[in-house]
Amino acid sequence: MDEKLRRERLTVPTGKIRLVIDTDAKNEVDDQFAIAWALRSPERFQVEAVYAAPFSHTVFRHNIGDLDFAVQEDPAEGMEQSYQEIRKIFQLLDENPDGRVFRGATGYLNEKRDPVMSDAVRDLIERGMSSDEPLYVASIGACTNVASALLAEPRLADHIVVIWLGGQPLYFDHGYEFNMGQEIRGAQHLFNCGVPLVWVPCMNVASLLTFSDDEARCKLNGKSRIGTYLTDIVLDQFTNLEKAVNRGKMHRTLQLKGREDQPEEYFAGFETKHVAWSRTIWDISTIAFLKNPGWIQSTRVPSPVLGDDCRWVKNADMTGRHEIRVANYCQRDLIFGDLVSCLDHD
Repeated sequence: MDEKLRRERLTVPTGKIRLVIDTDAKNEVDDQFAIAWALRSPERFQVEAVYAAPFSHTVFRHNIGDLDFAVQEDPAEGMEQSYQEIRKIFQLLDENPDGRVFRGATGYLNEKRDPVMSDAVRDLIERGMSSDEPLYVASIGACTNVASALLAEPRLADHIVVIWLGGQPLYFDHGYEFNMGQEIRGAQHLFNCGVPLVWVPCMNVASLLTFSDDEARCKLNGKSRIGTYLTDIVLDQFTNLEKAVNRGKMHRTLQLKGREDQPEEYFAGFETKHVAWSRTIWDISTIAFLKNPGWIQSTRVPSPVLGDDCRWVKNADMTGRHEIRVANYCQRDLIFGDLVSCLDHD
């Protein structure tokens, strides 16, 4: 693909676009918002398929501690749980999941980077190659399915545009977070293979998309079946003060590693007594960009080089590196305003 065509693909058109979503829907509570919002935006999206992505917390086991979610050890089980959760979202929206929801990879890419074949990968290849009209792929989990499809059929890169949430901004020393940390090899392939890529980093970008407990109760609860369900799963995450403090510690030591130079022992001398509850609904960032690119500021940059240690290679030779589009900021109020308007009624 030449740079002129790639630049065109990195500029989202007006009108209705073809969309598939690749999601670890049972991992947290944000994927459900993204899936529902896309399905409830028929004027913008022709949602053709949703793929279940694998997930496991093994890579972060030593950082998690006593947090407010169950630790998932087996990526295959995580994928199956996600598959069932996707079907539940479809049913809550009176959408038929048959022929539109597919099981994905049961593990991650190996050292040889062999594609992890699955129903999702086969469908993505077939669906993408079937038309010259670009297929937009919103990837909101470990990118195993998407990377596997591109590895199995390299020509697919000429037919799809990937919007992936994962990693940390380039001004961080590292890209470490859940989606990228599980599937570094897949992320490397997304950055290297030349597929048109819109990349949404997590901290300081998607992390702006917080939704409070009061907003959930006021804006969604009791307004629709999907609104009540989303409220229930969000409020279930607002548990207790200790877990909220532990989550803050995890952010400092993991996602925000290198952005704080004071030791944890120092912070232990200070007390947190109150919390204003909210959850980051990370995954809606990809749908927001596709629905209205004006809601998420972005720029074209040379595709970065990601090391095997999940750090950005600062001294890499960038000669000949193709461009990607990177998100820099999310207009939180505009995004949630549209989302709520789509989900607050049956």
